[in-house]
Amino acid sequence: MKKTTLVILGVSLGAVLLLLIGMMTYIIYLLSGNNTQPNFQNMSGGMMGAGMMDTEMMDEGMMHATIESEHDYLVHMIAHHEEAVASATVLKANTDRPEMKQFADTIITTQTAEINQMKSWLDSWYPNIDHQVDYQPMMRDLTNLKGDAVDQAFLQDMIFHHMDAVMMSQQLITSDYADHQEIIPFAQTIRDTQRDEIHMMRNWLAEWF
Repeated sequence: MKKTTLVILGVSLGAVLLLLIGMMTYIIYLLSGNNTQPNFQNMSGGMMGAGMMDTEMMDEGMMHATIESEHDYLVHMIAHHEEAVASATVLKANTDRPEMKQFADTIITTQTAEINQMKSWLDSWYPNIDHQVDYQPMMRDLTNLKGDAVDQAFLQDMIFHHMDAVMMSQQLITSDYADHQEIIPFAQTIRDTQRDEIHMMRNWLAEWF
């Protein structure tokens, strides 16, 4: 009986490990700037050289990154953007770095415009569908953080947050979920812009902290 239990446990742990390897490989692929699909046949090889990606990053980055339809993408991305705008607003008020103030302004301006566009599409394309979404926050409360503390916390959290948007957008682009052609370039812009910002934020973390 004990031997059977150990075998089952071993198989389960092996499956979890393979899943984590797949997640790690997909995250590395998204951050690499490569717009083609990853080769999962060789996924274990590249994973071992990515020491920068820790388990916490995988867990956070994969927290919401699953969509099942165009409508699903829109409602989740609206909530996702709204959280980013709220967090960037706090950052702008609490940071001492001009670079971070400018970055906060960019997020607020860009993502507010994208929120308005997505809400317009929802009203036009899905007028009879409930737009409520059960969104789990990914950003910590920055209200009481100032200076270096708010900068570091924001960068750490927003990297994970951006990864989620990149992955959702890539899912929409490469799946058959898009029912309206205009959403494809929109998702591509989110993917490419936020991927570039991930690299920028990682560089700032390495330089400042």
